[in-house]
Amino acid sequence: MLIGAKISKNFVKVKDNIQIQQCGIDLRVGKIYKIVGKGTIDFTNEKRKLPAYIEVFDSEKDVKIDLEPGVYIVKTADKIKVPENVAGFAYPRSSLLRMGATLYTAVHDPGYEGYPAYLLHVLNPITIYKHARIAQIVFVECRDVAGLYEGIYNER
Repeated sequence: MLIGAKISKNFVKVKDNIQIQQCGIDLRVGKIYKIVGKGTIDFTNEKRKLPAYIEVFDSEKDVKIDLEPGVYIVKTADKIKVPENVAGFAYPRSSLLRMGATLYTAVHDPGYEGYPAYLLHVLNPITIYKHARIAQIVFVECRDVAGLYEGIYNER
């Protein structure tokens, strides 16, 4: 069952109450990066190598960006802290989809803390303004978890 916004707002550092939706919390654009080069992934993460990222937008410094079709990494401006018995799932806002762009996201495991990063796939040119709300995260209660997230993306 989804955890309602009245509780899940405690898991996100919300800048403004406009981010609090009926059953989730809107996440805002922080930084946008262009992906450059090749990545490597394997079974144990021993050979994992992320490609280089070039920052093309920062909501703290820039007003807007015009993005052409392509793929980008978007890091949110909102820090999340997932409790030990909860998982988070982020989805693109419908306005983003209606403009011809989407996000690809992953599970936010129990214990994850940080500024999530997602793959932004722009299929139609789009203008994004600083701190635009692009995703909505919802949280679900988990039982019998196998431990807490201890990966390299934790930003405690």
